[in-house]
Order: sequence, then structure tokens, then C-alpha cells
Amino acid sequence: MKTTLAALTFAVMLTACGSQETTIRAWLEPDVLGVVDVDFPATLSATDSLTLTLHYSETCVQSDERISVFSRTATELRLGATATYARQEPSLACPPVYIEKTLDYTDPGTPTRTNPFEIIVNGKSYGTVRIQ
Repeated sequence: MKTTLAALTFAVMLTACGSQETTIRAWLEPDVLGVVDVDFPATLSATDSLTLTLHYSETCVQSDERISVFSRTATELRLGATATYARQEPSLACPPVYIEKTLDYTDPGTPTRTNPFEIIVNGKSYGTVRIQ
């Protein structure tokens, strides 16, 4: 009898709460990627392939990380690193975990590079490559 009464009380309590739909208004929005550092060789020939490794911090709401070339001249390479972020209600938060990942980009070497060759990602200069 006590078990039945307890179960009935619990059922009534749940019913009294009503239907509480969680309205998480999430939409996807592109934004810049949180680039932490960029690795590249200190010296290179004018026409060799140049591989860059972008280190970025990942969040729990980002996906579809990509690198785009904004411009490429003989003296500089301008890249944009972006991701798609899901926007959430302010009451929902990501766990406090730091995850660092990498993306690679290879510049083919055309047009021929000249000295100094600057690497710029998301508007920030990460240094120059000395061309030999």
C-alpha cells in the first residue's frame, strides 16, 4: 500500500509540472577560429611548397573548421581560419575543458615568393619565412 501511494504521489507531482519544453534556440553562425599559434619553416626556397600548421582551441559548440586564402602575393600569404558555431541559451555552458587541435594548409609556391614572406592569419602576423 505504501509503495502504491508513493508511486501515485510521484505521478501526480510529475503531472503537476506540466509539459516543460526546453527551448534551446540554437542556430549555426560562421565566425573566426580561435587560432593559438602557427608553425612554419624559418627558411624555404622561392618555389617550394610551404606547409603551415594552425593550432586552435576548440569549444563544445564549434564544427566545420576550415582555412581560406584571402590573398597571396610574392611577399605575403593572408589566410582566414573559420568555424561554424552553434549559438545557445546563456544558461547552457560548455564544460571547462581546453582542447587544442591543428589544421594544415599547403601553399604551392606560386607566385614565386620574395624576401621576406609574411604569414598572416585572421589579420594577425605570425612572422616571416626567409626565402633562399
